[in-house]
Amino acid sequence: MIIDHKQFGTTKLNSAEKVYEILKEVHSKVKGFDRDKEHFYVIGLTRRITIRYIDLISVGSLTFTAAEPREIYRMAVHQAAGIIIIAHTHPSGNLEPSEVDKKLTNKIREAGRILAIEMIDHIIFTDEGFYSFANEVVI
Repeated sequence: MIIDHKQFGTTKLNSAEKVYEILKEVHSKVKGFDRDKEHFYVIGLTRRITIRYIDLISVGSLTFTAAEPREIYRMAVHQAAGIIIIAHTHPSGNLEPSEVDKKLTNKIREAGRILAIEMIDHIIFTDEGFYSFANEVVI
């Protein structure tokens, strides 16, 4: 489901904090029991790091949501987005990425390399905070 992003205008998403602010605002519109389910979003960006689209690709359960590369990159190819950010909620409130989250990040990044679409971050977020894979130093 494509989410109306025009309210954000030409906002540059040049930090994980800025991405979190927008995701939190977009996700605030989810009400009721759906707040207790994981939601998976993809933000397609222009080369100037402004929003081309925001796509809710999956709503799952309390602890899982499906996220396959073909669904993640489908709109990016269609909208000619050269950069994406992926994000999902953790209704439990735990911001630490699971092993599944880490493997998914690597899988999506590799799929992007093949398609020449750069995935610049994977953000896990709650109403209280966020975790950014891009902000972590990997040795």
